[in-house]
Amino acid sequence: MTPLENLSASDFTSLTGQILTLQTAAGEEHPLELTAVTPLGSRHPGASRDPFSLTFRGPSGLRLPQSIYPFQFPGAGRLEFFITQTADSWFEAVFT
Repeated sequence: MTPLENLSASDFTSLTGQILTLQTAAGEEHPLELTAVTPLGSRHPGASRDPFSLTFRGPSGLRLPQSIYPFQFPGAGRLEFFITQTADSWFEAVFT
């Protein structure tokens, strides 16, 4: 698994539009489409990367509590990060 601090927005750009699999602690799997990789300005002093966010769309009606979830990424393997639900079936992960 790649350490999150080594990842940047450019690591995800080529995955935009692809379906990734999120797995819950109960073992349920949910397909989420990576819809956007958004730069969030310049890095703070001492930070190792510029901040960015990932936006995902899931199946209609999908509700997930904000938490750390494992994702299966094509070509990148398994990554775990914190997501927040922003709207019905929409989720966001922010990397600072």
